[in-house]
Amino acid sequence: MSADQHAQEELAHIGRMIAELERVATSGRTAPMRPAVMRQEYWQRRIDALIVASTNEPLRRDAAALRERLADVFADAHERDTGYVGEPAGETGGRKRSEG
Repeated sequence: MSADQHAQEELAHIGRMIAELERVATSGRTAPMRPAVMRQEYWQRRIDALIVASTNEPLRRDAAALRERLADVFADAHERDTGYVGEPAGETGGRKRSEG
């Protein structure tokens, strides 16, 4: 198997896992202790490794798009968990609730 083919398969796997994270995030179910595969940092490192190792520009663009999707999943999940943009739960300080 060529390195590019392996990278494409890895990218496809990461895309499927981000889709699963999106599904879990929209379900409203959260677990107090999440395994590594449910954490943003885990997938971020795998995406970054693909970007660094690849010279294939379309693959690098696809990986960058997955990185953005991943960031959106966790940004949206944080807003759902707290109800406030950029604030941890319990620290509302009288600020307006986010729209969305």
